[in-house]
Amino acid sequence: MAIRVCMLVRNDCRTDYRVLKEAASLARAGYQVTVVGVHTYGPGEREERQGFTIVRVPVAPARTPLGKAIELFPRALRRMAAAAAATQAAVYHAHDSDTILPAWWAARAIPGARLIYDAHEVGFYSLRESLTGFPFRLPVLTWFWDRWNDRIVRRYVDAVITVNEALAEVQAAHYGIPRPVVVMNCPPRFEPTPAMRTVLPTRLGLDPATPIALVQGMFSPGRGDGPPLEAVVRSAALLKDGVVVILGNVGSRPEWAYLRRLAAEPPYAGRVFILPPVPPDTLLILTSGAHVGLIPMRLTGLMRLALPNKLFEYAAAGIPVITPDLPVIRPIVERFGYGVFCDFASPMAVADAIRAVLVDADRYAAMQAGARAAAAVYNWETQEVVLLDLYRRVLGR
Repeated sequence: MAIRVCMLVRNDCRTDYRVLKEAASLARAGYQVTVVGVHTYGPGEREERQGFTIVRVPVAPARTPLGKAIELFPRALRRMAAAAAATQAAVYHAHDSDTILPAWWAARAIPGARLIYDAHEVGFYSLRESLTGFPFRLPVLTWFWDRWNDRIVRRYVDAVITVNEALAEVQAAHYGIPRPVVVMNCPPRFEPTPAMRTVLPTRLGLDPATPIALVQGMFSPGRGDGPPLEAVVRSAALLKDGVVVILGNVGSRPEWAYLRRLAAEPPYAGRVFILPPVPPDTLLILTSGAHVGLIPMRLTGLMRLALPNKLFEYAAAGIPVITPDLPVIRPIVERFGYGVFCDFASPMAVADAIRAVLVDADRYAAMQAGARAAAAVYNWETQEVVLLDLYRRVLGR
């Protein structure tokens, strides 16, 4: 009989590539996997995908900010815990710290169940960020949730996973636990064909030779992503040739409507294209149609230890990167020589970086080769081995 695994994530899990990859890997290895997510302002849903099941608990609309916050956080977590407990799983796998509590609640109800915490980011800050949905700030409430989360990780979690070595060191020190296992968030091996490289420009109505500077992924105003993204949009007016494309939640979320309006105004209309998120199996095909990939982030504090998925997605597509000079990114980019650094402080800085990548054909070809070399090292196939080994150890197999 297949061992049951229940993953929890506080989104709809339609485009959460890490969760989807891990669930698919475990399903291929013979586990019976259910992912419990949320359907914000919609009814409950059930979806079968790649050998596993996604259950989305309902989140009802509310009229007031306080009502929305209560529905999105405590009520949604309670529904997630109930749905997770119903799976009767042997392993409960909490993705990010805002699902530790419902995963723990569910695991407590099942004798012998194991609990895994998968920290996509720093962890002891991401829970605090989730509480900003409340229309007021309560330091005591924030402190209480942080301490509760820390207590669960220290006392009840059987294993912690994180996304890079620097975060593993920070989390081990903070929680006082053995060093977490690192499962990097890399895409599967990918070989773009000439036909694939025409898909993105064709979708935009562009000549395939038009230089495309691409930004892809999920962004958050609360993380400070607004100013660097705006600098990217405004950089398009400073480029003699080429366009800027932003692909992801900037194209769909209401908090980014101002950027979409800006992109539709002169002199950016026709030079900036903003597209909504696409399914994981489509993403790298579109990525491969770009000429350079941008990572417009200006992180501070411990968030500087983040390792964006985009760094590896651009490598998989064989395109150079323009990235902030962050301590976990620099060693990878320098080792393989597939990008340049930019602080994304101004449109001119972004435009200069794009020109620096594209202006010299020989240098550009060398960066493309570096990207392909990086992809040969950083891919999901190598990370999947680490994930499956951890599961075997947690289950004592």
